[in-house]
Amino acid sequence: MVLPITTERLVVRPFTTTDLDDFLAYQSHPDVRRHLQGQPHTDEAAASYVAAQAALDDEQRDAWHDWAVEHRGLGRVIGNLGVYLPAASPAEGDLGFQFSPDFHGQGFAREAATALVGALRSRWGLTRITASCDEANAASARLLLALGFDEVVDETEGRRSFELLS
Repeated sequence: MVLPITTERLVVRPFTTTDLDDFLAYQSHPDVRRHLQGQPHTDEAAASYVAAQAALDDEQRDAWHDWAVEHRGLGRVIGNLGVYLPAASPAEGDLGFQFSPDFHGQGFAREAATALVGALRSRWGLTRITASCDEANAASARLLLALGFDEVVDETEGRRSFELLS
């Protein structure tokens, strides 16, 4: 098992059903949704999603693995981050994240993502991690660059793409 991962201020861990209210609070926030495709989860869809993520095996391929980021001092979930693991490329993964606007600009996303990227490399043996964001999402692009990702050419209009090679 890859998780949990504990940092100075955070715990990156599997979701539990008790995380639902925290997840819904930030996941549907307009500042979080601004750069994401699709609509926020309904209460029922969010409950189903959190339960499915809680039950997902770490080794499952062709699946999105999403984990709760819990603020240790507050004991509540302030964001989530995850990785898509393709079966066809076992040494690769695609990173994604979202955090409550109440915790933007305080280094929480960087702290959590740094810890997870380290685990993806050391425990899962990933040698290539990709990520993308909306072209207008300067904060996510800055985070990816700060994590050591390189920006790569993306032909998709409105998107920026990044990769991190070991």
